[in-house]
Amino acid sequence: MNNVYIRSKDNLKNIMFKTILALIPLILAGFYKNGIKLYINDYVSFYAMLKPLIFDLLGFIIGIIVNIIYSSIIKKDLSIKESCFSSFHPLYGILIASIISINTRIWLFSLVTFIFLLISKFINKNNINIIALTSLSLIFITKFIYGFTFLNVYEQSNTLNLVALDYLIGRGSGGINTSHVLLLAFSLIILCNIRTFKKEIPIYSSATYSLCMIVYCTLTNQIGFILDNIFANGILFSFVFVATDSLSSSYTNKGKIIYSIIIGIATFGLFLVYPPLSAMGGILIASICHKTIDNLVLKNMAKK
Repeated sequence: MNNVYIRSKDNLKNIMFKTILALIPLILAGFYKNGIKLYINDYVSFYAMLKPLIFDLLGFIIGIIVNIIYSSIIKKDLSIKESCFSSFHPLYGILIASIISINTRIWLFSLVTFIFLLISKFINKNNINIIALTSLSLIFITKFIYGFTFLNVYEQSNTLNLVALDYLIGRGSGGINTSHVLLLAFSLIILCNIRTFKKEIPIYSSATYSLCMIVYCTLTNQIGFILDNIFANGILFSFVFVATDSLSSSYTNKGKIIYSIIIGIATFGLFLVYPPLSAMGGILIASICHKTIDNLVLKNMAKK
């Protein structure tokens, strides 16, 4: 019932690369939606077409650099090769790149991601979800500098009348790699074959959030927006890949359920305020509580 397994470098590296493997279909879908498709229709240049992959690669490299810097200062006995994958930070970098808008400036993404990941290595004792915190910071900074939207240039210049199938095949709004629901389901199947993956979290958080949204849209006569509110903005992607972070989520059986319900409710509440920050905000709130949740569950078990 603990996270001892993550202390093994081999296990940590295996978990990270299996998770990246599960991300590959979504990365390719994001590259098509936010790169190739725009280039084919003459909306962007060849360089801009490659932007989705540049974000992913930069996130991965930034995570490696952060690990090397930390190891050179704290764990001097590690070789550079061992340092590269001494933590989940390369994966965190890819996930942050997946969540952000394609309109984000590359320099801004690189700077903010590097600073937050580096600081987290030194002061974050698994108390908060650094992916959520970094993504939220990028959304806020982007919003105040030049305005924030998940829509790419094609989506901004066209009126889209989406149906259920469109959301399933990735035509809804969201982060660079987060909008393809069918591929997300495929990725979830892959992740469920990783022994340490906390599959209860995406199940219960998605169910809680969806139920809240269905009830809300029904009561407010907005039934036509149910699918958009559930599938848009990369919310389900966040529940699958971000909320399940081994280091900042609950690990007890009951704790994972409570943690997931908190995410679902908080995400719904924040969606009513500002949809783009809803999932990251909900996950951040729950991650702050995850140790308390597990401690309360263990104390309750001890009393019995």
